[in-house]
Amino acid sequence: MFWPELPDRFPAAGGREMRLVSARDAGAVDAVEAVEAALPRDARDETFHFFTSSPFPLAEFVADDTRRTYALWDGDVPVACTTVYNTDRDAGTVMLGYTWVVPAARGHGGAANTELKEAMYTALQAAGVREVWFRADVENRRSCRSMEKNGAQRMHIEDAPRVYPDRVSRSVFYRRRLTGE
Repeated sequence: MFWPELPDRFPAAGGREMRLVSARDAGAVDAVEAVEAALPRDARDETFHFFTSSPFPLAEFVADDTRRTYALWDGDVPVACTTVYNTDRDAGTVMLGYTWVVPAARGHGGAANTELKEAMYTALQAAGVREVWFRADVENRRSCRSMEKNGAQRMHIEDAPRVYPDRVSRSVFYRRRLTGE
């Protein structure tokens, strides 16, 4: 069974809602299609520039049982997406990544990303997670600023290369403690 056990839906700030994006549930195909369609094709290269692999096609990505993907919904419109993976029950840690925000919801002080992260932190802590780890490209300044703004501390830069289809870079890791330990 996947750990941590999170609800399929839980509240986010601003009246928005986090919803599990799954290919297994009734009506899930519509949800997967809606989340994928929320990111216009012409915005995908820029959105996924710092991803070593694309989460699209989303139906294939969410079918992987080693991770859980959640979208932030504003009514019937998905505005952001993130994934829980690399979970370690004994250590009480997870990775949160493959995070993206639709172009129309970007800016505004990072509100959509902040709402998504805060909702995830609350749900993860309630499920027993003590630390959330993030990995980003060292050159992805927007992502690094966002993680710091949302309470994560820069921990280290990995020596191993981060290989992309068109370049090589390095990863920086951030950690957000959810408990006072």
